[in-house]
Amino acid sequence: MTPRTLVTAALLTFGLLAPQSAAAATVSTDGLEAGKPARSGPAVARAADTSVEPNLVDQWALASDQVMGILTAWRQVTGSDTIVAIVDSGVDVSHRDLAPNIWTNAGEVAGNGVDDDHNGFVDDINGYDFVDRDGNPADQNGHGTHVAGIVGARGDNGLGGSGVAQRVRMMAVRVLDANAAGTTDNVAKGIRYAVDNGARIVNLSLAGPSAGAELEAAVAYAHARGVLIVAAAGNQSRDLGASPAFPVSLADDFVIGVAAMNSQLQLADISNYGAGADIAAPGADILSTAVGGGYEWRTGTSMAAPAVAGTLALIAAARPDLGADGLRDALFAGATSTNLPVAYGQVNAGNALRRVIAPESWKEPVAAKAPDVVARSAADVRKARAAVDARVKAAAAKKAAVKRLAACKKAKKAAAKKGKKLSKRCRTILKAAAKK
Repeated sequence: MTPRTLVTAALLTFGLLAPQSAAAATVSTDGLEAGKPARSGPAVARAADTSVEPNLVDQWALASDQVMGILTAWRQVTGSDTIVAIVDSGVDVSHRDLAPNIWTNAGEVAGNGVDDDHNGFVDDINGYDFVDRDGNPADQNGHGTHVAGIVGARGDNGLGGSGVAQRVRMMAVRVLDANAAGTTDNVAKGIRYAVDNGARIVNLSLAGPSAGAELEAAVAYAHARGVLIVAAAGNQSRDLGASPAFPVSLADDFVIGVAAMNSQLQLADISNYGAGADIAAPGADILSTAVGGGYEWRTGTSMAAPAVAGTLALIAAARPDLGADGLRDALFAGATSTNLPVAYGQVNAGNALRRVIAPESWKEPVAAKAPDVVARSAADVRKARAAVDARVKAAAAKKAAVKRLAACKKAKKAAAKKGKKLSKRCRTILKAAAKK
């Protein structure tokens, strides 16, 4: 029997879950911290041509050119219809900062229970759920939604923050359950689905001690069809040369491995490194989208991998003629040389684009004035975080209130039909709703 591997969302307690069956090995997402980590106050350069998103100043990797060369990159291109598959815990496709950039299967008719495009999957409008085996890849954990926002939250829309690729098509592929656990068999199925349905880039913010034959075969399948796999390095602070993790430690040409760095541009203390870690990207204290319409901070190489996937999407937007090898070569050639324990250095979207855009078409960054440097104190960060948390709680409370009202309306009808008295709680809820 082909061995299967348990996959879980990026938890610092990597690989501690027991296999679901005797045939299953263990894999976890790369090591996302569930809580919000302590954050320092790095200086953030607020340049004249930054996006108008209110949270952008708290996205330390995107608020200036210093980290990723992102303002220079956005001066050239903000994205295109390149499809990036988020193979993860699902995605909140209705999130207002994600919805405009969610992939839609044009060959499928929503909700008719028919496989209209004959791809083997029913009602897969925005992707597919390999956990519940249906066409609704909703995120019941939050990990995938956060990853999606890093790849491609809509930019220049005046809402929340921005993804690295402000214009992109993100395919939601759910392979992890509400506890962010699953099997490598499902991850493999998710990769194959993404490849067969037009993805050019697949983001895997997950890792584990063994790959399993199905996952290895799926990664090779993607490689043979010119689809790039971007994988998190893992969060055990260990040398991958001595203790491999998968899929990041598969054949070099098949997977782009991503380590995490912090706002001081050093290796994040939780990040794996070494053989298999090709490039480093921002992964500590990253603000991105949350289930329910809000935003939250998370830490892990789960957050670093999508920054690279988004950068590849920008390169593909600038040069749609490039194949997988050309995109990967531009990414690595543009990396900023550092002393980080990775093969190529620190991701730099601006430099990567300069490698593929003709000099006569290159647009120099706007330099009307020197950027104002804003010192972000710990108190400032706590205040900003409290404001984001308050908005998240308010959105959740509103959603819960809507559900309670709907339940009470249903209960009222049922009570009337049975000649019973409606509960006092529902009477109060309905009375309050009638006054609004």
